[in-house]
Amino acid sequence: MRIRITLVFALFLLISSCAVNGEPVEFAKACDLANDGKTLRVTGVLMPRKSVFCSNRGGRMECPFDFQESLAAQSKMTADIEVGSGANTMDEVPKGFKKEDLKVRDNNGNLIVLENETVKATGKMMIAPAAAGSQGVCLMQVYKLEK
Repeated sequence: MRIRITLVFALFLLISSCAVNGEPVEFAKACDLANDGKTLRVTGVLMPRKSVFCSNRGGRMECPFDFQESLAAQSKMTADIEVGSGANTMDEVPKGFKKEDLKVRDNNGNLIVLENETVKATGKMMIAPAAAGSQGVCLMQVYKLEK
């Protein structure tokens, strides 16, 4: 019986890790409407926001960051990162936070230097075109961060 449970658990871990592999896409093409709902892997830099409004979406508390191709890039998307204590998560945001309080961890559990380190973010894309007089949506629900 223990062997079965171990095998089932090992199979679950294998399937889970496979599901996190996203299709590599250039940053400039990540927000194409055709990518809505797809799991992509995009390279860029995580940028903290001046204000952070974290929300619980589907049982997962997430906080938004701006995600840019480079520090100087003008175009950006939103990267929602799960709040937690393990790999691919971030610490809870304290009230009255400073930029230094924002702690994000990569796939190995190591801290990412915001505004500095280039990372590969893998996650599910949520894209909506801009309506007349408003801004469109380009958001990645991040599952994995790699340096």
